[in-house]
Formats: sequence, structure tokens, C-alpha cells
Amino acid sequence: MKSMYKSINAAMSLCIVTDAGFRPEDQFLSTVETALKNGATMVQYREKSGRYCDREIYDRGMKLVTLCRRFGVPLVVDDRIDIAMAIGADGLHIGQNDLPLPVAKRIWPEGGIFGVSVADLGEMRLAQEQEADYLGVGAFPTTTKKDYSNVEAKLLSSMVKESSLPMMAIGGINAENASIPIGWGCVGVAVISAIWKAPDPAAATRHILETVRKAKGDRA
Repeated sequence: MKSMYKSINAAMSLCIVTDAGFRPEDQFLSTVETALKNGATMVQYREKSGRYCDREIYDRGMKLVTLCRRFGVPLVVDDRIDIAMAIGADGLHIGQNDLPLPVAKRIWPEGGIFGVSVADLGEMRLAQEQEADYLGVGAFPTTTKKDYSNVEAKLLSSMVKESSLPMMAIGGINAENASIPIGWGCVGVAVISAIWKAPDPAAATRHILETVRKAKGDRA
């Protein structure tokens, strides 16, 4: 499944994380499509609102899979391995309070991409030992993630230097600060409100992606 994409590093350049709370329901898919049309390289399907039943989460996930296939970008599902498996997603992203990575892999051996949120060197080393495919790390303060953990710049920089896995920064990222975690060594950024709340999501996506690519330079 990973061979569908040029590289995991390239796929992680700009991940749009879904949030059903920022726009009317009928704009959910169109906002993701707008981000994909304007260069988003990955989608993380995250449903934390609690307003939808599993059937609705599944139905929306199926539409996201179709959309992502059309643009050739990976779709990972946050936390919900049952939904990820049911819709045939490209992978799963889990946090420290979710299923342990070895358990998730045992349940879904063909799961493709497995990402893990980490907040310190111990969590990072464990994720490496358990053969995660990429790591997610908090970069800046945010209000969209209740279990958010902001890693101080010095620690994050140390983690990137030691990690053998690609890292994606998440939390409070916008076009003005996206270059900072890339400068620390992250291969990409995951963005929520800077796209979902933007008056023009297309322009916001292009601006963030341009910032990331410029900061990455020749890095894949």
C-alpha cells in the first residue's frame, strides 16, 4: 500500500486533519477536496465531535477514501481502527491512550501506514522499537486537540535528531510558522484550523504547502 506513494516523507508534507466543527456539514467533503486540489498530500480522518453515530462516521469515511484515491494521497484514520479497517483506509494514527501499536498491527496486519503521537524521547523510542511508520509531535499551542501535548522546541529538535522515523508536526500550525518545525527536521505538518477556519481554504492550503516546500528545500 505504501508503494502507491512516492515516499512517506513526501506524503507527509501537508496533512489536512478533518474537523467537522469548523464548517457546515455540507461543506465537509468539499473543504477536503479543495485542500487536495490545492496540494494537500495526506488526509487524517479525525472525528472527535461525538455528534455522529458509527454508521455516519463510516459513510463519511467511505466518501473520503474515494476522494483520496482520486487524488492519489493516503488517508489515515485517527484512533478508530475499526473504521480504518471498514473503509479500507491506508493507515491508522494512534495516540498514547489508544490501542498499543503492536496490538493494532496484530489486529490489522495489512494496515499499511501506522503513525503514533509522541511527546517525549521515551515514547519516541518505544514507537521506533515497535516499528511505527511515522511520528506526530506537538509543535505549538492549539485548542482543537484536548489531549494535545506541546513539545518544547529544544526537546522536539532533539527528538528529530535522534529519531529514525519521519516526524510530522501538529498543533497551531499556519503559513506563518510552518517553516519552524520543518527547520527542526520535521518532514511535514498536520493542519486543522488554519485550513478549516480560513476564509479561503484553497489559498490557505497553497500558502502553507509553499512554506513547507520552501523550508524543506531538497529534502524529499
